[in-house]
Amino acid sequence: MGSNFKHKLLIAMSLFKPDAEKTLQKTLDAAKSIAGRLVTAKILLAERHATAIELARDNADDATLDEAKGKIRAAQIRVDTLSAALTRTDQKILQLEQELVAVADKKQREAAAFEIEKTAEGFASAAADAVTSLGALALHTEAMARFLPDAADLHSFALRAKAELPGSIEMLLMLARSYTDAVLA
Repeated sequence: MGSNFKHKLLIAMSLFKPDAEKTLQKTLDAAKSIAGRLVTAKILLAERHATAIELARDNADDATLDEAKGKIRAAQIRVDTLSAALTRTDQKILQLEQELVAVADKKQREAAAFEIEKTAEGFASAAADAVTSLGALALHTEAMARFLPDAADLHSFALRAKAELPGSIEMLLMLARSYTDAVLA
């Protein structure tokens, strides 16, 4: 009537692994920091771009206009590059946030499954003790019933309970294992 919970070792081992959630959180924080710096750089370049346009209007000679156009093109290329990097960083942040949610969910499921299995194993141990006790009770009440007719009812109860209890215990343990599987899935 052993418990044989297949996830017990897996869950217990995962509780002592390096915390993937903390690692993901650090990576996510770093990505958000990079995204913030990219946004700041993009804003600064956009301001320089606007300044170059204003300067081109103020100094209308061809050489100044050509120089301003070059600066504007260079600034626009940098803004486009930063925009692409920001888009990639935003996608990475979204991916990291999803992974963080998945890791937290897995951790919570494993902890719940571990508690279920721990409770079920305690139940299995107590149930085994009860079956043993009922066997001893049936043995003693049988002997007592020979000289005390009132012990016959208790003897009958102990025999019925001893016969029915193992099936009920096994059914509950099977349901607990099934529930553990469902929690992990």
